Amino acid sequence: MKQKLTPTLLAAVVAGALSSPAMADIIISQYVEGGSNNKAIEIANTGDTSVSLDGYTLAKSTNGGGEWGSSLSLDGRVLAAQSVLVIAHSSASDDIKAVADIINGSVTGFNGDDPMALLKDGVEHDVLGVMGDVDFAKDVTLVRNSDAMTPSSTYDASQWSSLPKDSIEGLGILDSGSAPESFACTQDGQTPNFTAIQDIQGEGDTSPFINGYPYITDQDFYVQGVVSAVTTGLTKGFYLQALSDDYNPDTSEGLFVHTNQSSSELQPGDVVCVKGKVQEYYNHTQLKTESNNWVKQGEQAAPSATEIEILPSDSDFDRTLERYEGMLVKTTQALDMRVTRTFGYDYAARRNNMVLAQGRINMQPNQNFAAGSVLAEQQSIENAQRRLFVESDAKAADGEIPYYPDFGRTDVDQDGSTEDYIRIDDTIIGLEGVLTYSYGDYRLITTNTLTSENFVRNDPRSQKIEMKEGDLRIATFNVLNYFNSPFGGDTNPHGDNRGANSYEEFEVQQAKIVNAILRLDADIIGLMEIENNGFGDSGAIRQLVDQLNARIDRKKDRYDIVAIDSNGDKVTDENDYIGTDVITTGVIYRPKVVKLQDSRVIPMPSQQAPEVVDDKGKVIEDGKNYQRDSLAPTFKVKGTKESITVAINHFKSKGSSCWEDAAPVEQGGQGGDDLDKQGSCENFRVAAAVALGDALNEIDGHKVILGDMNSYGMEDPMLVLTDYSQEKYGKTITAARNTYIVGAVQFGDEGAVITDNYGYINAVAKAHPISWSYSYNDEVGALDHLLISPSLEKHFVDATDWHINGGESTLFDYNDEYKGDLPKYQDHFRASDHDPAVLELNMAGSFSFGAMMSLFGLALWRRRQ
Repeated sequence: MKQKLTPTLLAAVVAGALSSPAMADIIISQYVEGGSNNKAIEIANTGDTSVSLDGYTLAKSTNGGGEWGSSLSLDGRVLAAQSVLVIAHSSASDDIKAVADIINGSVTGFNGDDPMALLKDGVEHDVLGVMGDVDFAKDVTLVRNSDAMTPSSTYDASQWSSLPKDSIEGLGILDSGSAPESFACTQDGQTPNFTAIQDIQGEGDTSPFINGYPYITDQDFYVQGVVSAVTTGLTKGFYLQALSDDYNPDTSEGLFVHTNQSSSELQPGDVVCVKGKVQEYYNHTQLKTESNNWVKQGEQAAPSATEIEILPSDSDFDRTLERYEGMLVKTTQALDMRVTRTFGYDYAARRNNMVLAQGRINMQPNQNFAAGSVLAEQQSIENAQRRLFVESDAKAADGEIPYYPDFGRTDVDQDGSTEDYIRIDDTIIGLEGVLTYSYGDYRLITTNTLTSENFVRNDPRSQKIEMKEGDLRIATFNVLNYFNSPFGGDTNPHGDNRGANSYEEFEVQQAKIVNAILRLDADIIGLMEIENNGFGDSGAIRQLVDQLNARIDRKKDRYDIVAIDSNGDKVTDENDYIGTDVITTGVIYRPKVVKLQDSRVIPMPSQQAPEVVDDKGKVIEDGKNYQRDSLAPTFKVKGTKESITVAINHFKSKGSSCWEDAAPVEQGGQGGDDLDKQGSCENFRVAAAVALGDALNEIDGHKVILGDMNSYGMEDPMLVLTDYSQEKYGKTITAARNTYIVGAVQFGDEGAVITDNYGYINAVAKAHPISWSYSYNDEVGALDHLLISPSLEKHFVDATDWHINGGESTLFDYNDEYKGDLPKYQDHFRASDHDPAVLELNMAGSFSFGAMMSLFGLALWRRRQ
């Protein structure tokens, strides 16, 4: 008899409850992983007597990490014979809560990659799911089959039947799924009329059999084809290839069959008959079939991958991929699929993947075109049309790329760097997989593995910078939170550690930075994201310079630091800091090349605006925002009469929130929208650009603005510092409201409309118009800049971004998290997440004999290093 467990029933059997007899089995009988928090677990007693649940615990392993973390003790409960206990999420639907016996928001906070277990006295008694961050049951309800009603510490997907997402059929009663009857490929006892795969796909973006909502047909279709791939993770089902070609390039020869099962006995080469309904699932054409509504009819050679070819008639690359939807395909050199984001975590899909772009990497729209312009919007559209995600069916284990097993594992020549890597702008040849569509993008689920031979290195790794040389080299370097205070350095009075979590990580981080800066070989280097713990012997900047100098043999070639005296006593010590943030900017330089004449801090504005509250009175932005001050020392270039001021900056982050971002449009804000893709706080960064430009106007001599401006090349702060005018760019630039500089008002309640520019020249863009130094999502651009005053144009030799960081995989950085057993390398690659920008100047004069000798001597010295 099916019986729902109620408190009354529990009370009636408590007195006579005994330990579980041999005839009774306590099992997980149903699992609901629905939308939002519609989550529930059903536990059943399949025996004929009541069972005490003392010693039983329901446990969850988050992301299949291998340990049972969140848990719920079932002590004190008794489960009657042939009854169930339902544990539901505290925010589940009312229908789920209506049959729930326990409400819990922790152990039931699972997703399809969180294994669940019943533990008995701490030992695994019954397990549902697979360890290793595998989507074994995402967006599905699982019901235990009637022939599998005994506990097992090993999960077997074939013992469970699938129900659609959010189905709660049978929840709260001892019910079970049953193995469906075997499917016969007949229609009314006759051989069915098969519909060709090409006819289901059609020549357009959607199947011709779909005519609007609900985007699924009422009638069933019989389809016959040969299996090209079986997927049980990212997509659950199999891919069929047509048995014959229709010789129409506008129709795909492949089709995905959605079974919603996490296992299958089918193999590539199996000839299959399947019955199902045609469906456009979020614009992915597929055949949706009920459980086991297919039958293997024979075998033949497994399909070979088809080369993707762009036709002249294709309006864009999206159209090209649509013609191959559902097929087993491969990339070629002619197709030129370039890595535009290296393998790493995709927060939208909650898994590791990689992104390719056809023909070129994807530039951030505001890098080369003014933010909000028609050209920037067109760039964004073209980026989307060229994009192809590269996925593995199963989620990747830490430190591994499933389709590139040698990644990061080799160092054949023992030079301290691996030969097996993936960089942005690599072209991948011979990558095979089935083509699917989800989350608004085409995705290639890989079916083969790669070696280094599959990569064309369009932008190969380099041991030194390739650029024209002058007699003064200036560079930026973001040191990615170089913190030494947890490892014997001076205390940071401003906040917690943002850097390495262990001394082992710190050693790798420090070695990478030192190796990179030595190869950078610059005379003045502006640093960002260095710990703000003073200038004493154990300050972060001093320790970094000491490590550098220990590797430089000749004393006269070594570095010194620009120290700031914050006490007014002209003696710097460990109690001197720049600003109040936990990180700061810094400058190191070669006294051999330049002499420090003056050191100064340029204070940046703060914002003290009113609070922004929503319609419920909740404060969503407190209006109080701050920026890091700029360090701007002045140097005399030795051997010349020239002086140069170098302003090192780290403007407000795009990921922050300022008044203008949160405030409603009718109040002058953006209402939470970012229509021009500048990120948050662009108006506040404009205020910083004005403060910087005004302060530098008061200083005589040549000037260089450098650092992490948190602005792409043609965003508002950069335009203000370079060549903005309303007439030239057809846009109005405004600065943030209620900004103050050292207590004095900069801009009031209305902010300010900016009408002028400061005339600086973007040095890297001058030499390399299509340049980048940072990767975010699958777009690249430059946040780190070198801007020179017009007076330096006659001294300009070259400028470039050195691609040692931004284009490299995050798996090569110093952090141990998510790296598994991947070897650690102390080379200069991925020393940071920002590439250094480098500027070469000839300060001695372009045509003098002394200048030529100076250049010759400097070049000779650098070759000898």
